[in-house]
Amino acid sequence: MPMSGKASPKRRQLRLARCLLGAVWLVIIVLCLLHREDFTLEGILTYSPQHPALAAALLLALFAVKSLSIFLYSGLLYAASGVLFPLPVAIAVNLAGTAVMVSLPYWLGRKLGSQAVQYILRRWPKSAMLRELRGGSDFFFVLIVRLLGILSADVVSAYMGAVGVRYRDYLPACLLGFLTTCVLFPIMGMSLSDIRSPQFLTAAGIQLAAMLASCIAFHFYRKKHIKQPMDFIKERTADQ
Repeated sequence: MPMSGKASPKRRQLRLARCLLGAVWLVIIVLCLLHREDFTLEGILTYSPQHPALAAALLLALFAVKSLSIFLYSGLLYAASGVLFPLPVAIAVNLAGTAVMVSLPYWLGRKLGSQAVQYILRRWPKSAMLRELRGGSDFFFVLIVRLLGILSADVVSAYMGAVGVRYRDYLPACLLGFLTTCVLFPIMGMSLSDIRSPQFLTAAGIQLAAMLASCIAFHFYRKKHIKQPMDFIKERTADQ
């Protein structure tokens, strides 16, 4: 009994810390919504500090904002890095930003558990596909979902955490799934002034080829791991 008396204040403090963190995050989201017209490639470049470390910190902060919001297109951040940094640094910043972007919703979903799963399934019926896609390897499950971009990255991240995908499988698969974006988008960002340049066209062509390869891989993955491929989507839609 004494132990429970000591634990209660700690739980209250933890609950208070979570509420404060949630309030701070809500304020950040509201401020971003009020200034959403600035969330363009030009706006991001305009407000980026001259110092490389500060510019990288700003991009990482924007990746964090993107992780729990829908008004910011992550492609802008990947492309902006190519304008702000040399390519090797841009790739490193993008990989770090991707880790931030996919981790925050993952841990939120992990904390909420089944509540998050039920909400996601109600809000995005197409997410039922994720449950059917999960086969033997969580690493390949996450990788194929990331390569395909079936749903919003934020929704997928929260779902993966909620259903208990191991983080040591989840994060490497996410980084691998986003690798072409981390490399090719900054190359395209560097050459946006001339979208007919060989540099831009080559990067865009490789990105399209990667998407096509992902669709082919998904076809074979689905054939192997899903016994009744898409009937469940029709059934769920009919029930709703």
